[in-house]
Amino acid sequence: MSVIFFLITLTLVYFNDSAILNSTHFSRLFLLFIILTAAVGLILNYTYLQPLKTTKQCNLDLAQQCDVFDNGQQVSVQFLQRIEVEEELHLVIKVPENTQIKQMWVQGINMYMGKNVVLADSVHVNQGAKVYNARVFLGACSEPAMKWQLIIQTSDESSNEQSWFFNFSTDRNKKAD
Repeated sequence: MSVIFFLITLTLVYFNDSAILNSTHFSRLFLLFIILTAAVGLILNYTYLQPLKTTKQCNLDLAQQCDVFDNGQQVSVQFLQRIEVEEELHLVIKVPENTQIKQMWVQGINMYMGKNVVLADSVHVNQGAKVYNARVFLGACSEPAMKWQLIIQTSDESSNEQSWFFNFSTDRNKKAD
């Protein structure tokens, strides 16, 4: 793009120096060039296909649900009750129908406590998505407020492997509702 701008500028300067165009014409052409460049930039900015939302990490919201997107695929996680330590937690994990979960576990972020395996109790297909009903048990530690990360490793029909990250927290000092 800068090469084109340079060539146009050289052409305009050449014509200006050769007295074919006077300074008024040069000013008008330069102004027209600036306006057209801005218009093309705006058109390209708003008509260019925006890439899909692509992030493979998210924080669970107040509904204890989170959706992650990458290359047109969506993986979602929802805990079915309040997330507490030393309780069996039930969750629903949805992946595209052509995707298989290879591994999934929870690990501490602010304190490493090993890998807490997530067990899939059942799998079924619903509206083009595989739905995993799963459970996990989070151990307690000396840290009352913990940050956790659920990691899901998937593989699609083309054997493309991906990792998906879901962050959440627990706090033993907060009272249960």
